[in-house]
Amino acid sequence: MVRKLGWVLFLAGLALAQSFWVETPLGRAEGRVEGGAIAFYGLPYAEAGRFQAPKPLKAWPEGVGREAVACPQVPGITEWFGGPIPPQREDCLVLNVYLPAQAPPPGGFPVMVYIHGGGFTSGAGAEPIYRGHRLAEAGVIVVAPNYRLGPLGFLALPALAEEDPRAAGNYGLLDVLEALRFVRDYIRYFGGDPKNITLFGESAGGMMVCTLLATPEAQGLFQKAIVQSGGCGYVRPLEEDYAQGEAWAKERGCDPKDLACLRALPLERLLPKEPTLEAMDRFLSRPSVFRVGPFKPHLSPLLPQDPREALREGKAAGIPLIAGANAEEVTFPALQALLGPSDWEEAERRLLESGLSQKEAQALLAHYQRRNPDPKRAWGELQTDLTLLCPSLKAARLHAPHAPTYAYLFTYRPKGLEGLGAFHGLELAPLFGNLQERPFLPLFLSQEAKEEGEYLGKKMRRYWTGFAKEGKPTGWPRWPLLVEGYLLRLDVPVGLLPDPYGERCGALEALGLL
Repeated sequence: MVRKLGWVLFLAGLALAQSFWVETPLGRAEGRVEGGAIAFYGLPYAEAGRFQAPKPLKAWPEGVGREAVACPQVPGITEWFGGPIPPQREDCLVLNVYLPAQAPPPGGFPVMVYIHGGGFTSGAGAEPIYRGHRLAEAGVIVVAPNYRLGPLGFLALPALAEEDPRAAGNYGLLDVLEALRFVRDYIRYFGGDPKNITLFGESAGGMMVCTLLATPEAQGLFQKAIVQSGGCGYVRPLEEDYAQGEAWAKERGCDPKDLACLRALPLERLLPKEPTLEAMDRFLSRPSVFRVGPFKPHLSPLLPQDPREALREGKAAGIPLIAGANAEEVTFPALQALLGPSDWEEAERRLLESGLSQKEAQALLAHYQRRNPDPKRAWGELQTDLTLLCPSLKAARLHAPHAPTYAYLFTYRPKGLEGLGAFHGLELAPLFGNLQERPFLPLFLSQEAKEEGEYLGKKMRRYWTGFAKEGKPTGWPRWPLLVEGYLLRLDVPVGLLPDPYGERCGALEALGLL
């Protein structure tokens, strides 16, 4: 009754409303009217002990829906560049919901579940840049869950595997599965259609989406998927990370077999802070080292197969997919004088650090040296292709024979700051429409830049929400299927371009790096 009264309230005069309540079997959630949407923050979707699988909730405490929180983490990209992270707490399995400020259609609104990025070690669903108001205004419900990060989400230890083979090394992955079950079971109370769920994510979130396409327990929990600057190869065999997990436990003064010791440690021991500038420089100059980090989803009884093989075999057949990347993910043309290697020998050493063999590194460098004789500039192009761009386009190519698949390349460079390139994460500003939020605020201060961001955002939201509603990205120009040989070029203006996979990714493909 309260929920119905709320909808009537909005239809009668939205501008007069301050709060909005939804009654569910878990209890009452209180949201607030913000612009053209209704926002609920910090809705608990599960509970979990440290290094344990999440469990669904039976009831909410009073007063949920108003407080944004984040999972414990180390500083990441958002914080490095001045973006805020909500207050952190270990009891962080919550999600945020953004509703259109209108009565739902028959059957409910389409639902878009967004998985945040941050290298599996940082980020939060409630970061201001991810607020889903502008997408909700287009007639979809946006849901943004947290999931456990770093060792709390992905620690691999033999003792943990003995305790729970299904959960070990995959606590964060299980969190997202539980969030999707929450959406399936409860989104109808918010006016959503539980049979029309689009899962989308960027960076580590895109990798998580790709991983869930291959996770048997995720079947039926979403009907469409979008992978932004992610890829499907970022999973690791559980056993291969045992040594790193054991070393990590010993560094914190615990025997790796003593789970009680690890569970009793204060958070500051689990996630010590490190100098921000040092960490930022390490990532920007050597982004492909991310490939060998242990805190990622793991092959296990929960995830029995490499997602790339699963897509190739059609294990996600019938799920329409959008996949793409930014043209200069980590190229940073204006910064390569500072970030790039001084010579080809240093470039080879960096590639060896990222897990490549000497033969692979030398062959790869020979290819990029032919494309660009300057090792600094070639390094940026290589890192973009190896780490994010080609893995994302590879996902589309693997899936295209089994379901409608669309690919894009985001090529927009910020007006007046073109030297930064079409860098990693930039597409999130126009997509969510939060151009005035840090860390994107400095990029859209000029009137011209703001107008371009708004133009591109309207186009992107039309494509993304059209895909969520109809299973195909509607807009102009028409976005062709990947099998037609074209990608959508997201820029000002939007256009099409021939599939660049062979030119940009052929060498990586030949070396078996995709």
